[in-house]
Amino acid sequence: MAKYILLTNKDTFQTDLDNEGLEIVETYNFYFFDKLRAKYTIAKVLDEKTKIKMSEEYHDREYVNHIRVKFFEHFDTIEEVREELYEIVDRNESEKSADSKLVKLENVSA
Repeated sequence: MAKYILLTNKDTFQTDLDNEGLEIVETYNFYFFDKLRAKYTIAKVLDEKTKIKMSEEYHDREYVNHIRVKFFEHFDTIEEVREELYEIVDRNESEKSADSKLVKLENVSA
């Protein structure tokens, strides 16, 4: 059975999506008050031994870590990942908010 993970990119926090152990499934931009706050990517795990490069800028310094995919929360289906994403961005399908918006990007690759 496939496993899926949710990866985040923000202004100061970047996750390298160019990884042979991952297959990008979907990517979304999250806007809050019309400002892009984060980019969320759903990825299928192809290799359980994969490490994901994460970098962060803090006080004009860059910090880089390589984290094994096993330390990320895993989901069995894409639908489960989407539910987690909607919870993170506080998206409720029955109550559309003008303040926050999740936009699926088309034709996105690593």
